[in-house]
Amino acid sequence: MSLTTASPPESPPEAAMPVVRSSGVTLRSALLGLFCAVAIAIVAPHAQFVMRSSVLTADYFSPAPFMLLFLVFLVMNVALRAFRETFALTPQELLVVLIMGMVSAGFATNGFSSPFIAVVTAPYLSATPENRWAEYFFAHIPEWAVVHDQHNALTYYRDGLPPGASIPWEAWTLPLLWWLSLMAAIVFMALCITVILRKQWVENEKLVFPLMQVPLALIQGTETPPFYSRLFRNRIFWAGFAIPVIPMCWNIAGYFTTTLPFFPYFGNNPGVITVVAGVPVFFISFYPSVVGIAYFVNLDVLAGLWFFYLLGMIEFGMFNESGITIPGYDNYSADHAAVGWQNMGAFCLLVIWVLWRGRQHIRAVFAQAFGRRSDLDDSDEFFSYRTAVFGLIGGTVYALLWLNQLGISLFVGALFLTMVFFIYIGTSRIIMESGVPFIRGPMIAQVFAFYTVGSANMTPQTMTGLALTYGALGEIKSSFMPQMTHSAKLAEQGKGWGRSLGWVIGLACTAGLLVSLYWHIHMAYTYGAKTMNSWWFLLDNIGGKIPFDQTLVKMKDPFGPDWIRLLCFGVGAGFMWLFMWLRARYTWWPVHPIGFTVINAHPIRYMMVSIFFAWLIKRILLWIGGVELYRKAQPLFIGLVIGYFTGVALSMMVDFIWFPQAGHHIYGID
Repeated sequence: MSLTTASPPESPPEAAMPVVRSSGVTLRSALLGLFCAVAIAIVAPHAQFVMRSSVLTADYFSPAPFMLLFLVFLVMNVALRAFRETFALTPQELLVVLIMGMVSAGFATNGFSSPFIAVVTAPYLSATPENRWAEYFFAHIPEWAVVHDQHNALTYYRDGLPPGASIPWEAWTLPLLWWLSLMAAIVFMALCITVILRKQWVENEKLVFPLMQVPLALIQGTETPPFYSRLFRNRIFWAGFAIPVIPMCWNIAGYFTTTLPFFPYFGNNPGVITVVAGVPVFFISFYPSVVGIAYFVNLDVLAGLWFFYLLGMIEFGMFNESGITIPGYDNYSADHAAVGWQNMGAFCLLVIWVLWRGRQHIRAVFAQAFGRRSDLDDSDEFFSYRTAVFGLIGGTVYALLWLNQLGISLFVGALFLTMVFFIYIGTSRIIMESGVPFIRGPMIAQVFAFYTVGSANMTPQTMTGLALTYGALGEIKSSFMPQMTHSAKLAEQGKGWGRSLGWVIGLACTAGLLVSLYWHIHMAYTYGAKTMNSWWFLLDNIGGKIPFDQTLVKMKDPFGPDWIRLLCFGVGAGFMWLFMWLRARYTWWPVHPIGFTVINAHPIRYMMVSIFFAWLIKRILLWIGGVELYRKAQPLFIGLVIGYFTGVALSMMVDFIWFPQAGHHIYGID
């Protein structure tokens, strides 16, 4: 049985895009990439929280690296080559800059810094006699794990610094050092897993990686006269570019007057339709970038996404109409617990099958790491297989011991950490095949651990520790591992540069983590966290309070393993196995089961119209003109992506100049 989508002729056009296979890691590309990483770590949170503009880094195809790279460096490259040909960046160097920007974007806001800052400040900032946090949590919170209100650190954080005062860094130093040590281990473990699985995914299974088709197409032609992308010489590309740019520029003009009619349904301005009472509302939202990316996704995957989404809405409505409910509500999960746990079962089975399918390669990697064979070539990897295997083992041991010091028992810590990486691997795989930029797992690892073990079987220390991890390892709307796996795909464009690419990815991770944390803290003390435009910080730090409020409910009303939820988990896994079997058994089976894993993930609701639209267009084009017409139309859809990102960039520039703290949120799901 095979779950993998083999790349048929209508899949991405890599064969038609020859590249020069050489290393792109040079001093100048590393420095420009570092500049890109730092700029994203500053601009993205500032635009979202202070300017109240678009959300740039809460997805897996952030406009930010493309704004900096393809709207600046590609244009700059033409000027540099006109002055002196050797001054310009090669296509591989441009990819290095992009990779470093992508990796930094994984930490800039939702991926780590925003939830971490909100949660680590919450206990002593938001505790009140009414919520009784002091009674239930304070005795179990390690001193080094949270920020305390010494020297008014939390008061100034919430309200802003008084004139003449400076940021009280002494209150932040210890928590930052300890949590960053955990994140260093987690990030390194994710890199190790990427190294172990890269060859299986990229070379053996030849996965599609739709998100990377846009940058790979854009770099073509930049190494020969006239030294800019071949796409820029294609009228079809510019037609696609104009489709989103023209209405977006019209809407931007409307920022200054109320007399211009507004083009609705673009990006973060969805229409809402209530189909039937009890069924979730249907979002009407058009993301040109999603349409452009989805064009490179296999038809059965696109069909699976919209088919299972509609099936999930029907199921949700049937549960509501029949009165079937499961007590308890948890954020970062489906609104209906039965549906969320069903999807989690399918999601986990997907990860298990992915690892089982690659078992021969994984076994060979471990054998080489332990010295039982030496014939595997790992020269194109970020580091050696030995380093990856022992790094993964060492990182796991450190993370478990760290979580134990936080108060989490070793058993719960092991279960929790396993689910964290299941979510990382699963989301990476889904994005590699489906190209969906807005996605998250069916639930977070903390919720899975609570109901699988049961709060009655957890100590107060364990439950408090799990609540504290919501910040660093909780929100999964954006994370860093998919950025790493996509970087590994781009590494194909150079030969023998894997080791040096591993170093610059590590540099980008470090810059993204440290700079984004610094800038979040700087913004909070400058403007007051209570004014920062995100649900993490607004409404008295609501995003930081959720973990403790919901954990407190489980403390007050303890329960054992929730067998109803676990039954739903098993049912979901069973149906996933059935859909996988049907796809393997019948060649005509039209829908890919990968869509069943995320049918109720909140972000995907915003993309469904765009995904269906892309599926319909692609199907019609293939029916009319076959693969030849499909390939001829590719520049149009790449133009949609670049045109939409250009419109987002123009809107942000207008916000920066004329609406510095009253911007327009036209992109991204907060």
